[in-house]
Amino acid sequence: MIGVRLIAALASVVSLSAAVLSPERDVAYGTDALQRLDIGTPDTKNFPVVIFVHGGSLTGGDKADADYGKVCDAFPAAGVGCVNVNYRLLPGQPWPAPADDVAAAIAWVHANIASRGGDPKQLFLLGHSSGAMLVALVGSDARFLARHKLTTDVLRGVMPMGSIMWDDDLRQAIEKNGRERVDAVFARDPRGRAFGSLENYESQWPINYVRTGLPAYHFLIAESEQVNPPILRTNQKFVDDSRARGNRAELTVINGRTHYSNIRLLHQPGDQVFATVLAFVKGIQ
Repeated sequence: MIGVRLIAALASVVSLSAAVLSPERDVAYGTDALQRLDIGTPDTKNFPVVIFVHGGSLTGGDKADADYGKVCDAFPAAGVGCVNVNYRLLPGQPWPAPADDVAAAIAWVHANIASRGGDPKQLFLLGHSSGAMLVALVGSDARFLARHKLTTDVLRGVMPMGSIMWDDDLRQAIEKNGRERVDAVFARDPRGRAFGSLENYESQWPINYVRTGLPAYHFLIAESEQVNPPILRTNQKFVDDSRARGNRAELTVINGRTHYSNIRLLHQPGDQVFATVLAFVKGIQ
């Protein structure tokens, strides 16, 4: 876990602001109206880049809304580029459209950030809520980036903030009622229509893809969201399994925070979550 002194030191460094360029808005990385991203950059060279993915249960949310519109604001002044990504949503587009779009956005940044001064070898993912699930998934399931002729090695680190790594309620329901019965109920659920099958729904969960050779992971958990749903337990399992395979993985519980205050305060001076993210980015060479 990152030391308190390092976090405090990096938080103080943020006040030493780098020059910042005007942000770019609604840059297309695909042809759909939702395949758009915003880019904020410092006026420097070879800076690392955080790619942020919003939450909204895969059915809502937007990079410009009240929860997520300011996420990138503090990064450029700290010498870090930040890309805020929109993606196609369920049920308008079936699964795995959201994950496919996250991978497509990563590929776009990898191909285009050098022309803006960024280092394509220093890409980091940060996601909140269902966006945390998406970054954890795309960072571990190699198939998504492989569609763009990339591997997960293009990612230096992944920071999921506030998501379970598997659906524990579903697992318990299957154990109690049997898979066939749960499958029939799921088919009538809106999620069934969006995912197409129970198998597809289960395939979204990142715990299925822990393997040797993952990028570094750092899970960020608000104090109030540890137990229900079981974010701490499922994140800790991912961390333990990843470490057992020789990967770097850790988690931080942010005291005094809720699911939403964790992300809504990220842009504010001296914010603990921002300092933790910055320490992770700056600490990986």
